[in-house]
Amino acid sequence: MESQVSKSRPGAPLLEKSPTDRRRTLATEDEFLFSLIRGLDCPVFLVPTKVDLVRKEQLLPLIDGLQKQYDFAEVIPVSALKRDGLDVLLRKIVEVLPQGERYYPQEQYTDQPMRFMVAELIRERILVETGEEVPYASAVVIERFEEPAAQPARQPKKNALEPSKLPLTRIAAAIYCEREGQKAILIGKGGAKLKAIGTGARKQIESLLGTRVYLELRVIVEPGWRESRRFVESLDWRKQLQQLADDDGNL
Repeated sequence: MESQVSKSRPGAPLLEKSPTDRRRTLATEDEFLFSLIRGLDCPVFLVPTKVDLVRKEQLLPLIDGLQKQYDFAEVIPVSALKRDGLDVLLRKIVEVLPQGERYYPQEQYTDQPMRFMVAELIRERILVETGEEVPYASAVVIERFEEPAAQPARQPKKNALEPSKLPLTRIAAAIYCEREGQKAILIGKGGAKLKAIGTGARKQIESLLGTRVYLELRVIVEPGWRESRRFVESLDWRKQLQQLADDDGNL
């Protein structure tokens, strides 16, 4: 079990808290927490987490003690690692959510532009294909998004367009990473990894857009981009669209 330490004045040794001090600290934290939730006018759930690490004979008295301090709407122990209780928690949350006004049409599932969605699908595929090798050091910027010309009104089903005759959307995207080693992982031997990323992303993008997609990917090393405020701000799709509008206006 990890020992807890308390900070003292500079230069003084760190003092390990005694079991009594730890219990006093926990009691103080509990009092502060309950002072907050007692002022709420909505259902409050007690959700003990990581219950796979606690024996039942320890967990039950803990839950009982907390229930005596507040009348929780639900008590739902969960283990994210084993996915125990997660479905119950989600269902119970949905049950108590108030039904509000619809802000968007029923068929509209996001307020984000397609360029943003496409970039996210490519980045998702990067994470799937590379696992933990390039965890959060990758960013995707859509450099070109050429939509097909407007199509005539939908034809009767018997004349529906075959997949090979669907309109074509052309997309070019840059994948940014921080180190040459990460670039090598993203490209893979003989370009195999980048091809797998592109193939997987293209299928998802075609499903999203309802067209065929020609997807071109390239990998760029931008050292320390996550610490660069300028670069991170440039990833905002609103800024990207504004830049595109400015470029078009200057042509």
